[in-house]
Amino acid sequence: MSKKCKNCGAELPEDASFCPHCAQSQIEKAEVKPPRPWRKKALIAASCAVLLVLVVLACVLSHRPKAYEGGASVTYADKDGEYELLASFVSSDLANHVPEEKRTISLSADESSCLPALLGVFQDGELADPGSFFAKVESCTLEAFPNENGALEISEPVYDTVFSPAARECDVIFTEASGTNELVWTLQMKNGDTIRLRQTFEVIPLVHQAFTPEDAPLNTMEDLRALLERINTEVPADTIVDIYLPAVTYTGNLTMASRAVNLYGCNDGSGRTVFAGSLSVRTDSPSLVTLCDLDFVGNGGTGLSSTASAQIFGCSFSGWDIGAAVQDGGMIGVENCIFRNNGIGFRYDTANYSFFKTGFPDCTFEGNGTGLQFARLPGTMALDFAFTVFSGNEIDIDNPIGYPADLSKAFFE
Repeated sequence: MSKKCKNCGAELPEDASFCPHCAQSQIEKAEVKPPRPWRKKALIAASCAVLLVLVVLACVLSHRPKAYEGGASVTYADKDGEYELLASFVSSDLANHVPEEKRTISLSADESSCLPALLGVFQDGELADPGSFFAKVESCTLEAFPNENGALEISEPVYDTVFSPAARECDVIFTEASGTNELVWTLQMKNGDTIRLRQTFEVIPLVHQAFTPEDAPLNTMEDLRALLERINTEVPADTIVDIYLPAVTYTGNLTMASRAVNLYGCNDGSGRTVFAGSLSVRTDSPSLVTLCDLDFVGNGGTGLSSTASAQIFGCSFSGWDIGAAVQDGGMIGVENCIFRNNGIGFRYDTANYSFFKTGFPDCTFEGNGTGLQFARLPGTMALDFAFTVFSGNEIDIDNPIGYPADLSKAFFE
């Protein structure tokens, strides 16, 4: 096949790229279109817009409020660094950096008790300054769920140096019917962040078993000690034991160290049950000892001392250097008791406790060197001395620590 030159019309081979007659190129020239600079600018602008959106989005997300959830320990971070928040019920555990995920307490029917719930804050492994950290906090609460029928009462969180190293403390008041609840600390931060710590709090109702003089000899201190040994080996540890004592005098000292046992004195009008020696309560299993209608008659020393939890009703104390004493780790709830002719009628001297009775009603302090003494006692729950009588004491109340006491309904003679 052949073709003609586009310039002179000479015959040319089909694949000729120029004409040998006139030297004219036979290649078609493509039309050159002028450049369009607006497309390049639009592409650059779009890329910049996308980049700007990504930067703004990253900035917004980095400052978006965050939720920090955990059990009894949560790590929280802000512009000032990283913090660790711990929840516990014991100050020493916080000091040792030990959170407490669950607390189980056994309680008898118709009883109530109180336990401090504690929140600690650490930074770089050391205790953080409570004031500095809580300056960032909008609100702090402790709530219980499901808390059916309001079976748990929880006070407002406060800072109390008595519970150091805790940054916040709440009083949790409960009964044997409180059941199992989740305690939730919630901190709403001023920057919008939320911190939540969770603990399980369980109250187990206790079963009772009673012993009377018909069940075992109870005429001497040796008889009583023998029954206590028998109870230790025969009665399940989660059973509350009630011993009903006859109108006799028990001579010698007694220590409850292996398990808690309730002692009920004679109140049928035939006479009183008397302890002529000291009674020492040193056990928290089960959690509370009840002493009722007992007369502690001494000649110096301490009539009743407790490093565990006890409560006394209708008891009397006379002739002791100290009638009854709360010691480290212990607490004694008092109602309708008489403290007469002692050096000190009743003494608080403890740095921690797991039980507290807010009332001190219907008691009599008479003829003591000091009726009531506050040496050490943590917390801020006021004691109500409704209808308690102070008469003929050299010092009615010795309170160098300034512990809150409601004396508006007390009588001073």
